Amino acid sequence: MDKNKTIVWVVVGVVVAAIVIYFAVSGGLPTPTQQPAGTQTPQGTVAVTGTSPIAPSGEVIAPSGKAADNTSVPGSQTAPQQSAPITETQVPPQAIKLSVSAAGFSPSSFTVRAGKAVTLSLTGTDQQTHVLRFDDPSLQAVAIGIGPGQTRVITFNAPSKSGDYSFHCDVPGHAARGETGKMTVQ
Repeated sequence: MDKNKTIVWVVVGVVVAAIVIYFAVSGGLPTPTQQPAGTQTPQGTVAVTGTSPIAPSGEVIAPSGKAADNTSVPGSQTAPQQSAPITETQVPPQAIKLSVSAAGFSPSSFTVRAGKAVTLSLTGTDQQTHVLRFDDPSLQAVAIGIGPGQTRVITFNAPSKSGDYSFHCDVPGHAARGETGKMTVQ
């Protein structure tokens, strides 16, 4: 009898572990704030499932239901939200598409309009983890973290002040080897 109980508990443990791993890899269960891409919500239109919606006024809305705060902590209820991993074919056509590898970001610069919603995608083209972060504190909440070969998207409001805003890979040592770039706001 004890041997059968042991087998049952081992099977239960394996099933639970498989479920945990599945949700960890897939980005978890959708939360009430996650809507399918292109969905009209009371807050606005969602560019990619899991990202913050864009209100009819053009403002990006955080999970808190208020305007996303680019100066808050990344991933917080007041910050713009990144998507779970998606395929490159799920990236909307209006997105600014970047890729990153040990060789750097490609393209390493792009231009956006001041105060407008920006949808930015990042794809890892090597077998490393990368995290895109802006250097300016006014954009500290805008972060995209990807694993090897992953693509994620974030929608955020561009700063209202024109100028150049540098970004880098926040993984230690990556910026020093050239994983840097620049967003120009006009």
